[in-house]
Amino acid sequence: MKTKIIKKTVAAGIAALLLAGSVFADSHKSNSKKLPHGGDFAQREMNADVRSPMYGERPVKRVRAAGPMQNSVMGDWIVRDTDKIVKVEFDRDGTMEITWKQGFASEVEWKGYWTATDSEITFTVKSKETETWTNGKKKETRESMNELWKITYVRDGDTLKLTSSDLPKEVAGGIVYTWEY
Repeated sequence: MKTKIIKKTVAAGIAALLLAGSVFADSHKSNSKKLPHGGDFAQREMNADVRSPMYGERPVKRVRAAGPMQNSVMGDWIVRDTDKIVKVEFDRDGTMEITWKQGFASEVEWKGYWTATDSEITFTVKSKETETWTNGKKKETRESMNELWKITYVRDGDTLKLTSSDLPKEVAGGIVYTWEY
């Protein structure tokens, strides 16, 4: 008699376990459908005049397109000096970042959007992030900005010279950048 009760209790326990597990299991739909490969994925079409918005922002139409291909500034440009590194990134979606690093002690990054003509870049700066390390402790500050920097540029092959009175002292002064492959 005890064995019948034990068997019924074990069976009820297993049934309860299986029932609880089936609640969390995937649906019983067939997984045999053909999945897309490589170029078969649906591509989202984008209008060329609209840049991709950053998180939490509305799409904004670009005022001007980037300069002609032989004078294009798109890509990553970098300056390595004995005491600092400055990197300027021009992305296809219209976003731009300027990063200034001095050793391992400090870093400043300006983020925003860019447009360009044949000789001038307009950088709309939206934020500034500063990181400093003192005695092994990291301190970060972030501030919102809404500034317009006009930057004159000359591109000669793999070099880019930026000059502007709007640039901060860390990255100003007619610095010549080299294109980073």
